[in-house]
Amino acid sequence: MRHRRGSILIPLALLFAAGCADDGRELAEPSDWQTTTTRPPPPTSAPPERVSDSGLRIWSPDFEPAAAIPLAVQCAGDNLFPSLRWESVPDGTVELSVTLADQTDPEDPLLLWLAAGIPPATRSLDAGFLPAGGFETLNDYGALGWGTPCLEELGDNRDLQFTIWALGSPAGFAPGAPGNEAWDDVAARAIDSATVLMRIP
Repeated sequence: MRHRRGSILIPLALLFAAGCADDGRELAEPSDWQTTTTRPPPPTSAPPERVSDSGLRIWSPDFEPAAAIPLAVQCAGDNLFPSLRWESVPDGTVELSVTLADQTDPEDPLLLWLAAGIPPATRSLDAGFLPAGGFETLNDYGALGWGTPCLEELGDNRDLQFTIWALGSPAGFAPGAPGNEAWDDVAARAIDSATVLMRIP
């Protein structure tokens, strides 16, 4: 699931070179971001929400898709994962899993939270509570469960994406498993998935 980070370079030198050519053409006025040394915030790299072709959908009563993260999920608040709801779980699902990933750079996503072992008949999680059988793994910081590190410490302009995974076979890992291995296992066993985004503005 990992990819190398990439970067987008804006060839301003080509613009300046074109401006030096004496061909009678006039250059357009530069945009604001071209006249400063600070780049503008990047556009969001993840959609506000993605409903699967089968209708699987996840949302939260605690925030609107792509809205700012609520205080309750931050260390300055209750430091609990938000309430989550989903619908249209497909036939053949034997287990559900939910992940939160920093998708600001889609080439190098960061796993922040993974919960698995959720019974397939479950249709919601109340804030901070997992149903019987549910458990958490380590995240990419080597910490167990939610809230480590504090999400607000990730910095500004971050895309944080919840995904509901419908698994066709039981998860092949135990509580406290390494996050990357668990995430790969979930993705490999998934027969469907849907996403919703919250942001650190």
